[in-house]
Amino acid sequence: MPGVFVNYRTGDGEWAAALVKRELSARFGGDQVFYASQSIRLGEDFSREILSGLRRCEVLLALIGPRWVNAVDREGVRRLDKPDDWVRREILEAFDCGLRVIPVLMDGIDPLREADLPDALQRVARCQYLRIHHRSDDLDLPRLVDELVELVPELVAPRSSSAPRPGRPAEGELRSPITEFRQALSEPLGQSVYERVQAAAAAALELLTEARYPTSGHLHDSDLPSELEKRLTGYEHDLAPLLRLVAIGVRSGDRRHDEVWTTLVERFLRRQPRHHGARDVWVNASAYPALLLTCVIGVAATAANREDLLHRLLCRTAATSADGRTTPVLRELALRNVVDPRHAAALPTWGGAPPHQALSVQLRQVLSRVFFNVVDGPAFEWAFADYEFLRSLLELHDAPFSSLGEFAVRLDHDDSVLYQRNAARLDADSVLLRAGAFGGEPDNVAAAWRELRQATRARYS
Repeated sequence: MPGVFVNYRTGDGEWAAALVKRELSARFGGDQVFYASQSIRLGEDFSREILSGLRRCEVLLALIGPRWVNAVDREGVRRLDKPDDWVRREILEAFDCGLRVIPVLMDGIDPLREADLPDALQRVARCQYLRIHHRSDDLDLPRLVDELVELVPELVAPRSSSAPRPGRPAEGELRSPITEFRQALSEPLGQSVYERVQAAAAAALELLTEARYPTSGHLHDSDLPSELEKRLTGYEHDLAPLLRLVAIGVRSGDRRHDEVWTTLVERFLRRQPRHHGARDVWVNASAYPALLLTCVIGVAATAANREDLLHRLLCRTAATSADGRTTPVLRELALRNVVDPRHAAALPTWGGAPPHQALSVQLRQVLSRVFFNVVDGPAFEWAFADYEFLRSLLELHDAPFSSLGEFAVRLDHDDSVLYQRNAARLDADSVLLRAGAFGGEPDNVAAAWRELRQATRARYS
């Protein structure tokens, strides 16, 4: 019995519809997904089969591309205004049958507005939506599956009269990796959390090879920005499944797994001997996966009020070089040590941001997708800014420089809001200071705060 109906307009994002159909079929089974071009057999009545398939579904995904609202027919009539338009008919039938309608916006288009739609379809603009982008489909598609599993459990629940034991998947039940991981977090022993994270880490590390990401070789300087961006995007894609698990695990606030997160960063920071002819830009960029992991753990810990874990991560976790020397994560993964600000500002799709903000802006955008349905909207924005703020204070206590980041521009305009929001994290009785940050001394916090304001004014004023 189909569970998800894929609604799309020909000529307006078939690539996304095909990807969605493939991902959902892999997770729920092909017979659970209705996709008109493949679900209707030759010789069958097209109209009858579409409406019959739709009425057997629980969810309609409306794939909405850039031409969806204003597409016209040969006579110049907008298709959405025509009662016989199949995209329109399918959506209205879904509403009439009580299906959950989820708009899926493609490639950064703006959310739908009621004023732009025919009266009969204005309800679509009020439905909560998801996004899918061709540059981040490896993050967006699993997120779509996760959302469907959590919002519509009927898609994976057995339809027999005998109920499965609580907390255990029934035989043959399909569950997304995220759903399984959330279940593992709730188990008393929590051993499967470690196993799942290590398996995801091993899968990512298998991709991070010298053959795939060489650190040597000639490259003309004019080609550097595009090649560096391509490499960083590759790292983001390779780590996407692991980052999602880590975000959920750390945000849960469960202290039993703290060792898992810090040792994971150490594992990704183990440097191999430098290859002959290796270029600094590629060697430095090879730390980007560890930086992504550190930022995810740091933002999740901040959102969960786990400042003790934040301090342990940044100040007590270390990178070990091939000759055995150790460097704290706080110093090893300072933003400028991973991507030179001049290079970051020159990357094709990162352009427009000042050099010292470019990497910070990119990290925020990448992490916003990772934290979808974990820490959303303003809560994520605050957690990200607070993490960067606390990291910069810790850097300035440790050394005479700071990574700063996107938050610093807002700090320059109004330094009171961000500081006041974090004041409780920085007093003498705070978890952070009791964990050993700033030597446990509020005076050291004040000194770092003065240094931060001076650094901000010097760079941005």
